[in-house]
Amino acid sequence: MRYLLILIVFLAACGPKEESINKFSDDGLVRIYELQDQRNTAELLPLLKAKKESHRIAAALAFASIQDTTAIPYLNQMLQIGQDPMPRRAAAFALGQIGSSKSLGILKSAFDGELFNANRPYIMEAIGKCGDSSTLALFEKVEYTENSLIQGWAYGVFRLGLKGFRSKSLNDRMMKLLNDDNKDLAILASHYVYRDLRGNENNEFVDSLISVARYDEVKDRFSLLANGQDPEDIERSVFGRPWLVKYNTANDYERAQLIDELKREYTSAQLFLENTIKSDSTSAVIKNVAFSKYCAFYPLKKWDVILDALRSGDMALQSLAAIEIQTIHKPKYSSEEKLMINDLYEACINVKSQLKLSQQAETYIDICKAIEALGGEKFEGYQPKYNHPIDWAFVKSIPAEQKVLISTTQGNITLQLFVEDAPGTVSNFLRLVDSGFYDEKYFHRVVPQFVIQGGCPRGDGWGSLNWTQRSEFSNYQSYEAGTVGVASAGKDTEGVQFFITHCPTPHLDGRYSIFARVTEGMDVVNKISVGDKMLKVERIKSVSEESQ
Repeated sequence: MRYLLILIVFLAACGPKEESINKFSDDGLVRIYELQDQRNTAELLPLLKAKKESHRIAAALAFASIQDTTAIPYLNQMLQIGQDPMPRRAAAFALGQIGSSKSLGILKSAFDGELFNANRPYIMEAIGKCGDSSTLALFEKVEYTENSLIQGWAYGVFRLGLKGFRSKSLNDRMMKLLNDDNKDLAILASHYVYRDLRGNENNEFVDSLISVARYDEVKDRFSLLANGQDPEDIERSVFGRPWLVKYNTANDYERAQLIDELKREYTSAQLFLENTIKSDSTSAVIKNVAFSKYCAFYPLKKWDVILDALRSGDMALQSLAAIEIQTIHKPKYSSEEKLMINDLYEACINVKSQLKLSQQAETYIDICKAIEALGGEKFEGYQPKYNHPIDWAFVKSIPAEQKVLISTTQGNITLQLFVEDAPGTVSNFLRLVDSGFYDEKYFHRVVPQFVIQGGCPRGDGWGSLNWTQRSEFSNYQSYEAGTVGVASAGKDTEGVQFFITHCPTPHLDGRYSIFARVTEGMDVVNKISVGDKMLKVERIKSVSEESQ
């Protein structure tokens, strides 16, 4: 009997094992990602010294999402004395995401002492993310000939520029990269220079940049700076009978766009916009744009409309009203503003008390900022409570190569999901896909040379469900053309809306969770207009599923 038991145990050990379809068959990794999702710094810190290298890397990258400054000395130690290059790279990346100037000294030292040359660009970019005005000189005085270090330097300068730290010397050097042999580097430089030139009225200079640009992506970026407008377009944007005829035959999204394109301030448009905002039969998509246009056209008459918006009970109008309040001219209020201050303040306090969190987080943030602008309580930021744990059994069932098909009114788009990089986001997305949530949802937002965005249950960009998910930045993914990210109102406020990029958008890196990329159908992405629809969103069977 004893030998029979031994034989059974032996055969069980030699028998076929359940095939892993993603990396989360490793329970150690699951624990690390779960602690990351819980934002549990205390239990993650010891795992920076885990025996398995993959666990040390995952633990370090977890702090790229958590962004807790408590981890800085521990990551510094890992960066300085870690024996293996990949954990050191992860530590540098995490320090960059935390973004504290306290890390600058150790990052500079690590860059000088780093023996694995492929890590040095990551460290340089992290220096840019953590930098301050004193960091400008560091980037100004160095020059490199090796391509990877030039790219690391450029990313560092770009990240530093996003924080508002620029210099003429760095601007000039980035300008010289616009026609670099490295196309990716040229595109990055175009984003930097574009941000430097915004508001510059020197159209001849912009035209000259476009004319000599080597790459279409660079030309497209600078074309956004062109101020010229076709006279025919101007005529179509004038409020009057021809405009109204076109408006009355358009659908809701087309009507919203027509209102948004109104360029000239005419008294005749005032009554139309007022009635549009107040009408119970007008869709939210149209009301939102009409409200913003009214405030832009009639700034001296907008306060009553703003007050009505706060009292409307509609979260979108309340948010838009709060954003207008944030522009109030304190400490020198206009006479009209003074008369409205108390009423606006009381209305904002009332809205705040009635908002449902976390579902209405975006409006809550806007209202809190408005209260501060009106002289009330200082807004210290919003941190949503942990409310939507990851279903790890479901995550483990998702193949690493899982794809999704989005059938739209313009054609089909295929997405490759990144479950191993963003397990929480991908599992939530797939749950919604499997339930049919995205079927018949609209693309409510399209910004040329930027993104298309959809999935809003309201159809206007203000809708969500009764949960939020954690931001997932614990990977090296970046926003290339066709990258899919989750819309949010700030860290850890992600919900159901997603966007797809038209082109590289490096300023989004590390700020919006990346969970997929377009593998087929970028031509369709580029054809999508506001009001186009997702007819059906469904899984594509994986190779492993088809072989079963």
